[in-house]
Amino acid sequence: MSAPQNFQRGQAILEKFSALVPGGSHTYSKGADQFPARSPKIMARAQGAYCWDVDGNRYLDWAMGNRVIILGHGYPAVNEAVKRQIDLGLNFTCPGLLEYELADYLVNLWPAAEMVKFGKNGSDVTSAAIRLARAHTGRKYVAYCADHPFFSIHDWFIGTTPMSAGIPEETSALTLRFPYNDIAGVEALFRRYPGQIAALILEPVKNEEPRDQYLQKLRQLTQREGALLVFDEMISGLRFDLRGAQHLWGVSPDLSTFGKAIGNGYSISVLAGRRDVMELGGLGHRKRRVFLLSQTHGSETVGLAACKATLEECQRVDVSKHVWSVGKRLVSGLRDLARAEGVAEHVRVIGFDCNPQILCTRADGVYWPALHTSFHEEAIARGILIPWTSITYAHGETELTMTFEALQHAMRKVRRALEEERVEQSFEGEPVKPVFRPYNHCRQSRCGRLHPDAEQLDCCKE
Repeated sequence: MSAPQNFQRGQAILEKFSALVPGGSHTYSKGADQFPARSPKIMARAQGAYCWDVDGNRYLDWAMGNRVIILGHGYPAVNEAVKRQIDLGLNFTCPGLLEYELADYLVNLWPAAEMVKFGKNGSDVTSAAIRLARAHTGRKYVAYCADHPFFSIHDWFIGTTPMSAGIPEETSALTLRFPYNDIAGVEALFRRYPGQIAALILEPVKNEEPRDQYLQKLRQLTQREGALLVFDEMISGLRFDLRGAQHLWGVSPDLSTFGKAIGNGYSISVLAGRRDVMELGGLGHRKRRVFLLSQTHGSETVGLAACKATLEECQRVDVSKHVWSVGKRLVSGLRDLARAEGVAEHVRVIGFDCNPQILCTRADGVYWPALHTSFHEEAIARGILIPWTSITYAHGETELTMTFEALQHAMRKVRRALEEERVEQSFEGEPVKPVFRPYNHCRQSRCGRLHPDAEQLDCCKE
């Protein structure tokens, strides 16, 4: 695979695009500030495990559109199902047959799903879960796991992040945080807000194994306290198991949210859960009505057809087994390379084999944006696009070999930069920046201008 040579056309389009769309992207994690200066700017197409930018550069794609692909780009069985459905109709005046068929399929697939409701993205269904929990319990506070990065674009979550501009403090104050793998910390939260917390929401697993029956204890604690337990399975669903990580760890939440890869790139999300809670958004009760996911495009058939075809194909090929297997080889291979190249303290692989993450750090394990930028600049120069890792059915032996070869060179580059103490000078442009930061020029989430106890960087004085 030839190495990317230039990004001139992409850069020119991005400059025009940025004048039309704030940030030059519809997803902050895809913005130019999230990638090295020498990286693709605008993508043109994708197929299988590969993608091409508008300059004609070809990449082995491990990011897969922010983890929305599970079978591979342009997977035939999914696309054919979508094409058939297009000829039958995209949206109807009354509920469509496919809505019923997919709902029935999902209720039988996911053990904790007694009812389901469809959305178009993850924020739709996580925010719907929060509204349901408040209505069901009559309580106003909700709490999310502080160790997990993202739950929604809506005020209840974004108001607690450094990008809280435009959100009233009164709204943000209703959302609390709790630690992962620390049941005592969650118990303390309930003591501080006795009888006031409607729900806890978290990814059942992210980068670390639940310790000491953490998820089971969380289940028992929420039941004792009268709060709902909500599992965000946007990422863990399908990759860990077709039935979600909750199935592997044997814990049934009250509500679950699924999205991202369940449509293999097509837009669909699902809220699933207990009948008595979900029915608050229905017509068969005499309680206060909950306005639950009433969306014009919630019943749009393309996403529904893609979801059903994706899940059926995932079952047929046992995609979770494939993801775990390829992931195990990827993780062990990268760790072996890092040790062999003498950078194991700086280029780390964290997380589970089915959902790993490459993290460039200082020797103490603290994330190092400049080293991360230098590493990925070299990976991109050698045709590997791996800002995050989303293993799919399209990734196999060939892709592993290509990745190991390219990332060995990236490790050698950062080793030289470390030895020469020139990490900050080892790449073009600015280091990548955190998505959640108060000002665009910030290089850290906790800004020194706003928080005197934060690390004082040059950007804090601008």
